[in-house]
Amino acid sequence: MLGALAARPAAALPNDIDLSGLVDSTDPAAPQADNVAFRGLVRELGLVMTPTSVQVAETTGHSGFDFGLDYSFHTMNFAEDYWRAREERAVPLMMTLGARARKGFVLPVPLASEVEFGAEWLIDSQLLNIGSNVRLALNEGFRWIPDVAVQAGINRMVGNEELDLLTVTAGGQVSKGFGINGSFNLNPFIGYQSVWVNGSSRIVDANPLDTANVEDNVVFAIVPLANNRMDRLSFGLRAVIAVVAITGGIDMDFVDPVAGSDAGGAKQTLMHYTIRAGVLL
Repeated sequence: MLGALAARPAAALPNDIDLSGLVDSTDPAAPQADNVAFRGLVRELGLVMTPTSVQVAETTGHSGFDFGLDYSFHTMNFAEDYWRAREERAVPLMMTLGARARKGFVLPVPLASEVEFGAEWLIDSQLLNIGSNVRLALNEGFRWIPDVAVQAGINRMVGNEELDLLTVTAGGQVSKGFGINGSFNLNPFIGYQSVWVNGSSRIVDANPLDTANVEDNVVFAIVPLANNRMDRLSFGLRAVIAVVAITGGIDMDFVDPVAGSDAGGAKQTLMHYTIRAGVLL
C-alpha cells in the first residue's frame, strides 16, 4: 500500500504533482520508489501536457501568420493508483489553456512550410509546457484534392522541482476546405501523431517533514523516450469567417495499460476535447 501523501507546501495547487505520493513507505526505514506507478503517471501526464493536434493540414503560407488560444479537457485514468501523486480530492478531468503562434517560412524545397511556437498551462497547477513544431505541406491548394501535411515537434514541461518531462511528436494531417459565399470557409480534418514520452525524477524526499533524515530519499527509474510511444488520432472541424478561425476537435490516445491495471492487457483510450479561437493574417 502506498504511503499517504506528505503535507504539501502552502503554494501547491490541486493539479500540482508530488512524487512522494508514489513512494511505498510500508517500511519507514527503507522507503521504495514505485517505478510502475511512476511510469503510468509520466505517460498520462505527458499526454496531457503535449499540445493537442486539432488543426488543419493547410499551412499559413510563406507570408501568413496564425495566432490562437486553446482550451482543452482531458479525461485520464484518474481511478488508477498512480494519480495519487496529484491532489487528494477526486477530479474527473484536467483542463489546459494554451497559446500558439504559427508563421510560414521558406525551406530549400518547393513546398510550403511553417514553424509553430506555443505554451500550455495545466489549470490549477504551476505546470507549464513549452514547445515547438515544424510542418511541411506535401500537397496544398488544389481544388479537388485534399491538403496533406506532415509535422514534428518537441515539448518540455517546467514548473515541478521533482519531475523532468519531455515529449516528442511526429505525424500528419489531411483536410479539405470548402468556401461558402466568399468570406466563410469550413475545413474538416483528420490527423495522426506518434507521441514519445520521457520522464525522470530528481531526488524525492519521502518524508519532507523530517529534514534531518537523508535515508528516506528515493529516485525513480527513468521512463525512456524510446520505450514509451503512444498513438494519437485526431479529427475535427475549423470554421473561418473573414480572419477569425474557430476550431473544435477531439484527440484519442491509445495507451497500453501499466502492470496491475484493471484494464488487463487491452489498450486504453484516453480522450482530449479542444476548442480553439484565433486569427489568420
